[in-house]
Amino acid sequence: MSQLPDIKRKLTTILSADAANYSGRMARNEVDTVQALRRARRVIDAAIITRGGRIANTSGDGLIAEFPSVVEGVAAAVTIQRELNSIPDALPFRIGVHLGDVIVEGDDLLGDGVNLAARLQENANIGGIFVSRQVVDHARGRLEADFRPLGPATPKNLLDEVELFAVLSDGVKAPDDLARVSPRIDRPRSSRTDGDARTRFRRSCQRAGLATAVLVVIDISNGAGPGWPALVVAGIGVSLVFKWRNLRDSQD
Repeated sequence: MSQLPDIKRKLTTILSADAANYSGRMARNEVDTVQALRRARRVIDAAIITRGGRIANTSGDGLIAEFPSVVEGVAAAVTIQRELNSIPDALPFRIGVHLGDVIVEGDDLLGDGVNLAARLQENANIGGIFVSRQVVDHARGRLEADFRPLGPATPKNLLDEVELFAVLSDGVKAPDDLARVSPRIDRPRSSRTDGDARTRFRRSCQRAGLATAVLVVIDISNGAGPGWPALVVAGIGVSLVFKWRNLRDSQD
């Protein structure tokens, strides 16, 4: 029995690109769709080569490319989407980018790193780019692009939860519901934190009520009408209003 070669691994930036609604377009007009794919591939191939990458795997309307630099990989993805999105009736693509460990099999790349890049691409909106936390950690601040967190997810056929980020840049299409699904903090506020805030507000109300009762008794005992205790009560009321507004805003 011949000896199988050792498994070779490396850390690299993986770009996964796939045409959107390719099968539907093929069903309507095969020739026009193939021509559109050829035009799109010219744009994609040129951007990959210009940024120092190489195409590793191809499968019909999709491909896997790799880059030695995370920044160059994201820059290539942005260039691709900008050019394709600016061409009328161009074949649109989804793109995912991930930095991960891969298995090298000849010219092809295999392994979970490739699978995660492909899952990011599948979740991306048409004309958009989704990337992983690993990509954001290396590329943020080095490109004319922003990375908006979309929250954690467990992509299909993968075991671990990952954080999704949308690339925001001129010419790159953002998710339609970005404002709703994309908070400006990396992780959503926990329900426990909200519960603690509500508990603290209730306790403040209880203490304020007790203090107000004591001041009212003092005021009545003096028998001179509203005086300094009334001012203190008013101050307590204003303080509670501000605390209530802060609690409401934190839950929006």
